[in-house]
Amino acid sequence: MEVIYTFNGKDITMNVLIQIRAVIKIIQKKLNLSFEDAMGLFYNSKTYEILQNTENAFWAESAEYIADRYFEEKKQ
Repeated sequence: MEVIYTFNGKDITMNVLIQIRAVIKIIQKKLNLSFEDAMGLFYNSKTYEILQNTENAFWAESAEYIADRYFEEKKQ
């Protein structure tokens, strides 16, 4: 697997991908969407953009916490 995400010089790609999938599943369930539609919403969000910056350690939060931040973003 190609290294996409790193934190302190360590490969965390699998950790981040697992988080992304879990967050999308939460969005999918809460909004009653297909996985693909939920993925499109999340990938086009500020929350996803923040998650891409691994140095802030947002990826280490729970999927529920990240999803809550996503839903807060959408309320604004």
